[in-house]
Amino acid sequence: MEDKIVGSLFLLIAAIFISTQYIVTAILVSNLTYASKEAFYHSFFDSGYLLILFSLIFFIVGILFLVRGFTHHRMNE
Repeated sequence: MEDKIVGSLFLLIAAIFISTQYIVTAILVSNLTYASKEAFYHSFFDSGYLLILFSLIFFIVGILFLVRGFTHHRMNE
C-alpha cells in the first residue's frame, strides 16, 4: 500500500484509541457519586496508560509514514 494511506490509517487508529480512553473514563466517572473535573482527571490516568501509550505510538508512526509518503512523492516528480 501507499505510505500516505498507511499513515492515515495509523492516525485513525490513534484517534480511536484516545477516544476509547475518554469513553472508558466517562463510564468510570458516571459510576461515582460526585462528578468533578478533578475526578475525571484522576480517573483518566487511573484507568490505565495502555491506550494512551498505543495512541502515541500509532500517532508517531502515522506521522512518519505520512512524511515518508509525501517526501517520496516529491522526489519522484
